Amino acid sequence: MSDWLNYLPMLIPTALVAAVLVPDSLTRRHVVFWRQWINVAVASQVAVLLIVFAIRWLIPSFHSTAEVPSSNLVVASPVLLDGLSGLMLLLVAFIGWVTCQYSIEYLDGSPDQGRYYRFSAVTIGAVSWMMMSGHLAVFAAAWIAMNLGLHQLLVLNPEQPGAKRATWTKFAINRVGDAALIAGFGLLFVHFDSPYLQDIFASAVKMSGDSQSVPSTLVAAGAFLLIAAIIQSVQFPFHTWLPETLNSPTPVSALMHAGIVNAGGYLVIRFSPIFELFPTNLHVLAIIGLFTTVMAVVVMMTQTSVKKSLAYSTIAQMGFMMLQCGLGAYIAATVHIVAHSLYKANSFLRSGSVVSDAKAMAGANEWKQPLKWYETAFAITTSCILFAIVSILLNVSPNEKAGGLILGGILCLALSHWIGEAMQSGSQWLVAQCTAISGLICLLYVGCFLATDALIASSLPSPTTPTNNIVVTFTIAAGFLGLLILQLRIRSASDSAWFQTLQVHASNGFYLDHCIRRVFRGSASA
Repeated sequence: MSDWLNYLPMLIPTALVAAVLVPDSLTRRHVVFWRQWINVAVASQVAVLLIVFAIRWLIPSFHSTAEVPSSNLVVASPVLLDGLSGLMLLLVAFIGWVTCQYSIEYLDGSPDQGRYYRFSAVTIGAVSWMMMSGHLAVFAAAWIAMNLGLHQLLVLNPEQPGAKRATWTKFAINRVGDAALIAGFGLLFVHFDSPYLQDIFASAVKMSGDSQSVPSTLVAAGAFLLIAAIIQSVQFPFHTWLPETLNSPTPVSALMHAGIVNAGGYLVIRFSPIFELFPTNLHVLAIIGLFTTVMAVVVMMTQTSVKKSLAYSTIAQMGFMMLQCGLGAYIAATVHIVAHSLYKANSFLRSGSVVSDAKAMAGANEWKQPLKWYETAFAITTSCILFAIVSILLNVSPNEKAGGLILGGILCLALSHWIGEAMQSGSQWLVAQCTAISGLICLLYVGCFLATDALIASSLPSPTTPTNNIVVTFTIAAGFLGLLILQLRIRSASDSAWFQTLQVHASNGFYLDHCIRRVFRGSASA
């Protein structure tokens, strides 16, 4: 009875992907009609999704049988519409609609306007197909089409040699990720003898409950999917191309930073039943995410270019998202994807004012002296108390959630840094304001976590053991404490030799881009 409802959201993404068949000459001659059609189609996708999920919520008989994977009776389908895919589909459709609307004035009069809308449609449609795919082949095809569509958008601005080189470096790196994804999917198909995600996830959950040793094919499949995810989400050392593509059209940057790079996180969350079978893969992912975050934050702090700082902030956020996935905190990672996507879309679509604001604030904190130890202790204690109060009020126990204590501690460190900056001003009123806002941030974060948990928990397996690994826990704690100490010392060390040495190396990205270009020299010089 609900089959037609499950397939309804496929129609518009299919039409968007079909835009690749339209020749450039036709889009140039009818550019006004073309951009109007794309904008209406993307906006209609948002409306269709809202209608579909409203019907499924209001009429129980329309509920999908495809939710992962506790049910013993699973109806295989090439479409997997559950809480996770529904949330991601709405996010993709909304950001796609906003960027297309923004592009009307931004690209007005541009000779590439028709081509831009053509491949924007392909990219948005491919991402949508990937989000609701319930079939390995469909998922892989959508994944590849998404990256190829983004590549065509990035080469719209060929005048910048650095951007062109970075774009082709990205193209070569993504092909490695595609190969890893196909290899992982091939191994999953061989082992489970089914291309349907519902069948695969149900079997994987059953295996995890049997306490049997994991077959080597599934260990290898998880490793290949891990490689595909870290490449897609610009993890170290595959991140170097991103800061070099900042001269791309603003809506392309918004679509890329707010949407495409999140696909690696979605891959891990969607295939979490496979990753949960062999937690070592998740441990590795957590460490890679931590290293990427720390590296990107250090580089970001030493940048003189505001735009490059924005790029490295994306890399740092992607690292933190992968850290959450590695901890088995899939709900928190999903919240992070949604929040980061909306924030980055807003940042890039108002990039002119963001850059102006950042330049206006530059140097505003140079006069401040580092906090005394008891002031730092007060800021940390205050943030911890706020988080504890909110957790008690909302009946949330962080130690019962995957990665809850670690992620809660990181949130407290971030808020304590902000409260500490307010204390440096010497204004008690400002400290009170920042403390109150910090409490609201804790309330908002925990509230969003609970809402997302209610929406997508049935789509995910119960995490196993990633956060119980003492080495992983200690390494993450040491990494973020090190970042906090560096931020506290950096203002008083601006004239010291060690800081100047760090600034030189970090401002150049620790020269990793040169190493990557050598590896992919053939493609990068194309």
